[in-house]
Amino acid sequence: MYLESLWVQGFRALTELRIDITAPITAIEGGNGAGKTTLLDAVYFLASGKSCLGLTNAELIRDGDPYFVIGGRYRSHDPVAGGLLNHTVQSMFTTEGRRELQIDGAVYHGFIRLIGGLRVAQFNFSSVFLVRGMPSIRRQFINLLIASCDHGYLESLSAYSAVMTRKNALLRQSGSGVVDASLLDLFDEQIASLTTTIYAKRRSALGVVAQSMMHLIADGSFKSLAGVSILYDPRPISVESIRAIRDRELARHACLTGCHLDDFVLLRGKRQLRDTASLGEEKLMALLLTFAGAEYVRSVTGAYPVLLLDDLEGDLDMANLDRLAHLLARFEQVLIASFDAARLGGGLNPMSVRL
Repeated sequence: MYLESLWVQGFRALTELRIDITAPITAIEGGNGAGKTTLLDAVYFLASGKSCLGLTNAELIRDGDPYFVIGGRYRSHDPVAGGLLNHTVQSMFTTEGRRELQIDGAVYHGFIRLIGGLRVAQFNFSSVFLVRGMPSIRRQFINLLIASCDHGYLESLSAYSAVMTRKNALLRQSGSGVVDASLLDLFDEQIASLTTTIYAKRRSALGVVAQSMMHLIADGSFKSLAGVSILYDPRPISVESIRAIRDRELARHACLTGCHLDDFVLLRGKRQLRDTASLGEEKLMALLLTFAGAEYVRSVTGAYPVLLLDDLEGDLDMANLDRLAHLLARFEQVLIASFDAARLGGGLNPMSVRL
C-alpha cells in the first residue's frame, strides 16, 4: 500500500497543497500550526471518512472557506492477480452539508465507501486514550482495523447501527404509550444475531493483535512492556438475555446490551495497565497497538498499511526511538510529522516535506 500523491484544499490549517511522495519514509516538517498533524489527518480521512482527531466534517472546513477537498492517488496489491492496482479518490464536504466522493471516477454521496480502500495505521498524541480512555475509543480502533480488511464486518456494523437506531426510537415511545412488543422481539433477534457475529470477529482480530504484541515485545522493540496482554471477554448475548432486561430498557428508553457496549482491557499481570503505567509507557503501549494492528492488516491482506506517525518525539527518549526506528523498514510507506526529522534517530533518511 503506497500513497503516491495527496492534494487538499480548505482543510483545517491547509489552504491549498499538493505533494507527490517518492520515498518510503517521508518526514512532514514545520513549526507549530504549520499543518503537520492536519496533513496526516487528511490521509487518515481518505482511509476512514472521518478525522482521527474526533472533529466533525463541518469543523474540518477552513475558516471562511465554503468546502474542503481531500484527494489522493495510491496503489495497492491485488490479492487475486498478484499485481498492483492504481486508484484515485477524492472527497468533498461543503458548509451546507453536501458530501461528494469520487473513487476511480464513480461518484458517491457517503464517505463510508472510503473504508477498505487506502489502509492506514495511525498514531498521534490522542492515541494514549487507547490506554486510559473510554471503551468507545478502543471499539473505534478495533472496528476500523477489521472493517478496513473485511467488508462483511463493515456491513454487520452498519446493520447493527440501523437496528439500534430503530429500537431506541421505539423504546423512547414507551413514555407516551404502549410499545409494540412484537417489533421489539424482532429487533432483539437481530441484535443478538449481529452482536454474536461482531463479537466473533473482534475476538479473532484481537487474538492476532495480541500475538503480534508478544512478538514485538520479544524482539526488544517494546521490552519495557513485557507482561502486557489483551483481555477480551464480552458478556454472552442471546434473545433471552435481552428480553430479560426489557423492563429496564423500557424504563431507560435505551438498549442496554449489545456490541456497542463491550471493551477490551489492557493488562500488565493481573492489573489494568492504565492503573500502573507512566505517560511514557502509555505512549509506548499506544505505539505497540499501532504496530500490532498493522501486523493484523498484513496477515489478512498480505500488505502493510501506510503508517502515519505524529508526536513521536514527546515523552519518548532516544533509546526508545532508536528501537522503534528499525520497525519502519518493514513498511512500504511511512509518513512522520516532526519538528526536525534529524532528531528521530535510528539512521532514518526520509524525504522531507516542509510546511
